[in-house]
Amino acid sequence: MDCKTATLVYETGNPLENIRKIFPEAWQFLTDQSAAFVAGKDDTFDAEIKKSIGKTPFGFRITHRDDTEQLTKDISELLGDITSRLLLEQHFSQVVGRPLYFSTICCSSHLTADRELTLDEVLPIQRAAVKLQ
Repeated sequence: MDCKTATLVYETGNPLENIRKIFPEAWQFLTDQSAAFVAGKDDTFDAEIKKSIGKTPFGFRITHRDDTEQLTKDISELLGDITSRLLLEQHFSQVVGRPLYFSTICCSSHLTADRELTLDEVLPIQRAAVKLQ
């Protein structure tokens, strides 16, 4: 997150509310992704990844985005900043009533999981995503 945006988010007021106002499309995207993860909603890219890597001991859902869209860049900024990522994970976990962990992966994909993933767990997902995109 650039310094100007970070100042707007963190300097005064409620950082989550500031994120929601500055990044409304990203906020809606994370709202939708959280609900879809909990509901087990189908996604073609996600289904192909899961078919490729097989059963995992953790829950996850991955969606692919166009890397030229502003939304993709906003999600990368929000999840690349540890403070905003932790705030968003905490908020959306409370909204859906279970732990959620957000990441970016592949070239322009979004990953929601039910726990932090290890390198050994995420590397097969990354490899499958790169192959499919």
